[in-house]
Amino acid sequence: MSQFSEQTRKQFAELQESHERHKTSTASMDKIVKTLQEGHAKLRKASEETNKRLNKVFEEQHHRKRDMDCLD
Repeated sequence: MSQFSEQTRKQFAELQESHERHKTSTASMDKIVKTLQEGHAKLRKASEETNKRLNKVFEEQHHRKRDMDCLD
């Protein structure tokens, strides 16, 4: 086979470098996405727990109000 020209070798090397940068960038983005997903899951869980506590407090207040109304 014929030898590759210097220009072809240079273009190939640039393509390889570009590919490596893309792989690194993609890996970084994957880590960011994973971190965001984990953070979202933690926030969702905390929100659910907060809602449960709030519902419990509201229910207790409702019972207290009802009990106070019964005393009147």
